[in-house]
Amino acid sequence: MADHEQDLEICVPKSTALTAVSFLCSTGLFDSCEPDGDFNNYTEYKRHVPRIRTTSWCPPQTIVIFTTAFFGFDSIEDVLIPPISQPNIHISKEIQLNWEDIADLHLPRLAPLLKGLARRFLDERDDVAMIAVEQLVDGMDLDEAWVERQLEGSDAALVDLVVGLVRSKRSRIDYYMENKTTCFVYDEEEAERVRLIPGFE
Repeated sequence: MADHEQDLEICVPKSTALTAVSFLCSTGLFDSCEPDGDFNNYTEYKRHVPRIRTTSWCPPQTIVIFTTAFFGFDSIEDVLIPPISQPNIHISKEIQLNWEDIADLHLPRLAPLLKGLARRFLDERDDVAMIAVEQLVDGMDLDEAWVERQLEGSDAALVDLVVGLVRSKRSRIDYYMENKTTCFVYDEEEAERVRLIPGFE
């Protein structure tokens, strides 16, 4: 995911973040780098996280490398969907890449990503994780039936958090917006397309 400062965030298996930095820097395409400026409420979660910067891009791209533990994944292999092959899928309008580039990505399934971020908020009171959970609920137009199917077996506090956000989706539509479904999804027709995003189920 990319934040408002345009850092690109990637996730690697546990205990391999520094190995990933070393390998990527050995190619000559990246250099290790330090954070720019002070941390704030929206960037504090990236403190002490390894980062690299491209050497030949203009402008340079900073990449922050998280481990699976940050997102609450036991194993990254268990949460990834394979590269996309079927043509009848939907790509989020928030992703600014062409279909061919996206098709080669290993993307996480929605349920474990949402659970990991919700768990991080509950355990660490990480406000950015809470914002991410809220945006996933609204951006994917999640409903209580999805929560019941996908979060079965999760602890009550986590389920209550997500259900509360599901029930309050409409309240987050700003008064000046014409959206009818959520602050990210215009109407039911768009919601149907969103459900074709790989990893939704």
